[in-house]
Amino acid sequence: MKPPAASSHDVFLSFRGSDVRNTFVDHLYAALRRRRVRPFKDDVDLGRGESVREGISRAIEGSSFYVVVLTRNYASSAWCLDELVKIMRCSSGGGGKNTTFPIFYHLSPDDVSDVGFYYKDDFDRHKRRYTYERVDGWIQALAWVVGVAGWVVTNRQYVCT
Repeated sequence: MKPPAASSHDVFLSFRGSDVRNTFVDHLYAALRRRRVRPFKDDVDLGRGESVREGISRAIEGSSFYVVVLTRNYASSAWCLDELVKIMRCSSGGGGKNTTFPIFYHLSPDDVSDVGFYYKDDFDRHKRRYTYERVDGWIQALAWVVGVAGWVVTNRQYVCT
């Protein structure tokens, strides 16, 4: 079976699966679908046998909007950080035409800015494992997304940043 074209999605959801895939993001995905918004979620929309990296890259490029769900373990994943760099490049803030909406899930933007408290250990590990250029790109992407107006979600309440 051929996977759906990436352009068939309106919104790309970027998140750390082990943190929120089966909780917050499942509810967000369902809510968007009820509103007739076509979200891309990797475990639902990638075709079997499709290259995950290429499929996600095409989905990011083919989406008009991005929802980045930043969680305590988001920055532990090089995969998530690579997605964020691509999203930044495709967004209006990075020279692209698309719009990004960050959600700080049980975090505040201050926790993320300047590779804040929650991400410090992750970046210490990344600096030992990956090139300076790649890690610097991740740091720039996090600094960028913190500067985008979004929402802080804590204990079933949310506030705009």
